[in-house]
Amino acid sequence: MKKKLFVLLPLLMISLSACNLGNLMDQLGGDNSADSVNDNSSGNANNQNSIDDSIFDKPESLEKLMAFGKNTGFEITTQASENEGSGGTIVIGMKGNVWWEYDEGGGGTGYRLENGVCSMLTYDDDNHTWSVLIANAGETQYATMFESVTNYLYVANNYFANEGFASNGIGKYAGRDVLKYKYHRSVATVSVDHEYYVDKDLGISLYQYAGTTNEDGTSWAKIETTSFKTGNDVTAITVA
Repeated sequence: MKKKLFVLLPLLMISLSACNLGNLMDQLGGDNSADSVNDNSSGNANNQNSIDDSIFDKPESLEKLMAFGKNTGFEITTQASENEGSGGTIVIGMKGNVWWEYDEGGGGTGYRLENGVCSMLTYDDDNHTWSVLIANAGETQYATMFESVTNYLYVANNYFANEGFASNGIGKYAGRDVLKYKYHRSVATVSVDHEYYVDKDLGISLYQYAGTTNEDGTSWAKIETTSFKTGNDVTAITVA
């Protein structure tokens, strides 16, 4: 998988969003009045399906995820796909004082924090080995880069504020307790759907779907967690 896939897919999901229905109506040449909107969502933040928005607090969630990685350890494998056939897998893990991410055929990167010194790591996909790329990358890089590489886990945060984003129950996914959310809005011949499964404890999206349907068919993008290892099932990477 090319590394840019997980950059492009969130952008596709944003482009499929109904965040700005006014612009969509303008494009369709429609009327911006409420009468022209057919809202089939099952609820919003002001009704009985109200959502506890604390689960979507990204800074708080990032702190929880990093603490969970340091104290317990995790390794999340995610599969991305979209209707035109592109796809790929990315793995992000953390155990103790080191975190890492890599993808199929695209190498990887990681950071290790020891005694206040942060080292940037690199992955050799041919030899399957990790080594130090920069011995002193600066302590702030440890958290800054972690936030950057986990951005794809927080796509749902961009849409929560939309009126009509509704609770869709609770369940299990990838062995984790999740809160399910959905969004549906249709304008004229165009309909937009989003669906997310958000980890109840960590606030990250383990399943993400966004689709737009019109007279030409449906365009969609999907990001699915295929494995979520924790604790003794996670082995920290070895650095040569």
